[in-house]
Amino acid sequence: MANACTERILDLVATLHLGEGDRLPGERELAQNLGFSRNTVRESLVSLAAQGQIEVRKRSGCYLLSLTPPTPWQSLHADAEAAMDALRAIGPHLAARAAKRCQADQSRRLETVTARLGRYLVNRDATQTAREYVTFFVVLAGLAENPYLELMMKEIAAARGHLASAASMDKAGVEAFFALHVSLLQAIQAHDARRAQPLASHGLDAFAAMLGHAETAPPRENVA
Repeated sequence: MANACTERILDLVATLHLGEGDRLPGERELAQNLGFSRNTVRESLVSLAAQGQIEVRKRSGCYLLSLTPPTPWQSLHADAEAAMDALRAIGPHLAARAAKRCQADQSRRLETVTARLGRYLVNRDATQTAREYVTFFVVLAGLAENPYLELMMKEIAAARGHLASAASMDKAGVEAFFALHVSLLQAIQAHDARRAQPLASHGLDAFAAMLGHAETAPPRENVA
């Protein structure tokens, strides 16, 4: 949670165009805007201070210290096309593995993520749609019980904020994508790995097309 919160704080810094010496929003405002507890926000701010990116001034707030050049790994996190390509490669495999292992509590978590995804789609919020959809696959990676797959998904998740840069979010694309996603959720809940894998592949194609990462229209669901 702290890592995700730190990422969101850095995204906010970029969105607000803050420069060296500028004051960040307060803990309470960050917690409300980013959807994290104040304790998580505080932990993230401490981490940023330890890295030399912000300065915490008593009774004054947090100030941006430096805008250091990105490391090669950070540059990778900004490569949306590479992240999308990796997600399309690994996603179907994660769906098939998760379908074999999904339990009731994990199923409810996937339902919660899907419900949030649906709300963001209705609101045509491309950025939050991308974040929530990638979160769904992060959960699947946890079900896969393979630390290498989990690590790969965490790295893909680090780039999710860049996935919506060319989003169109037209009605037909949104409806096609969400229909496939709901079918995928149902296949996982039914422990149907054979059906989950192609549904994940089709859904990822639809997601990529909706966000401007595909040149051709995705196939409709035709999985028996």
